[in-house]
Amino acid sequence: MMAPGKRNILLIEASRCFGCGGCEAACQLEHDLPPETRCIRIVPLGPVGEAEEMTLSFQPVTCSHCEFPACVAACPTGAMQRGSDGEVFSDRDLCIGCQTCAVACPFGVPQLNTTTGKIAKCDMCRSRTEQGLTPACVLTCPAGALIFAPPSRAVQEVRLQEALKVAQTLATEGGER
Repeated sequence: MMAPGKRNILLIEASRCFGCGGCEAACQLEHDLPPETRCIRIVPLGPVGEAEEMTLSFQPVTCSHCEFPACVAACPTGAMQRGSDGEVFSDRDLCIGCQTCAVACPFGVPQLNTTTGKIAKCDMCRSRTEQGLTPACVLTCPAGALIFAPPSRAVQEVRLQEALKVAQTLATEGGER
């Protein structure tokens, strides 16, 4: 595990998401979730615009892994916890499925897994990351919209992606003149 302050974050670069749903499917498979329970969701935004200029964009939505999570404070059994790396997770052995955490979460993230009767939510794939592996959603994102890295490296990755976009735009515009 990483030392406190050195933890990885899950950064979402929504402008790169094209709504394939690969992250949703990978998460459901990794955590053996029923179809109606999704720890990461792709929310379509739009369509926006008119006629031929109409666009549709997508926003991946998952747990924010809050520094002071309301779901943890509200949990009556201590099942909802914040790990040493900052990940917020539910201990299935302690969870009684009361959904108090779901009500407390301002983002509506925790969901009842109807198969197990326990709460399901993004835990940043703790079983994978504890082994030094990448979360399933990040691993399967073909667009690179999900980045799992230390904060400074995640920001550098976004800056690099933006610089590449600018370079491609300049190259395209230069070639058309």
